[in-house]
Amino acid sequence: MKRFCIIIFGVMASIQLFSQEVKVVNDIGFWGGLNIEKEIVKDFKINIEQQIRLYTNITEFDDYLIDFGGLYRVNKNFKLGGNIRYTYNAKRWKENEHHFRYNLDLKYRGRLSYRWRVLYRLRYQYEYAGLLVDDVSLKVHYSNIRNKLLFEYDLNKNNDVYLSGELFRLSLSYKDPFFNKIRFYLGDKFQTRIGKINIALGYEQELNNSYPLSFFFLKTVYTIRL
Repeated sequence: MKRFCIIIFGVMASIQLFSQEVKVVNDIGFWGGLNIEKEIVKDFKINIEQQIRLYTNITEFDDYLIDFGGLYRVNKNFKLGGNIRYTYNAKRWKENEHHFRYNLDLKYRGRLSYRWRVLYRLRYQYEYAGLLVDDVSLKVHYSNIRNKLLFEYDLNKNNDVYLSGELFRLSLSYKDPFFNKIRFYLGDKFQTRIGKINIALGYEQELNNSYPLSFFFLKTVYTIRL
């Protein structure tokens, strides 16, 4: 009887340990934000954006972020930009973290026809994860190179529908760079009297992962121009 109890206890402990290590591989979320833009001088504007992100079928809080950036228009086709971001990350499978990130952007925009436009963005970003924790081993620094291609169609004077794809290449100090994520959007940017609303269906897929996450989400960002 004693041996039987020990076996049962061992099986239950194994099941509990396994259940704690199970990773969700399919999920649905929501990203909602408010962005405020202001032109400071000709061809240069700044913006500040706050965003909240939910996951676990839109039932749990994932991230709160605040982003401050600037964008300079070089000419009719090219722009240069930069942002800094603070993120409170509730984490899906770990303890809460505070992240700090900066990024540098090169943007190109051109016309394919009267109604069609193509946009390309090359972004370099560097992130400091676990910024405020005391344990040095939890402070992780990493960078990403992101290539984004977007096709936009001028539906009418108030609506621009678009389709975009973005590929992420992650660099870690202990590992060779690799493609870790791809993201797609199908959306509409429509103009209102005081700003623009960007609403899109998004899909994100992890790459080069034994248990890759497939994440569908709705994104809405309201931009107000001052």
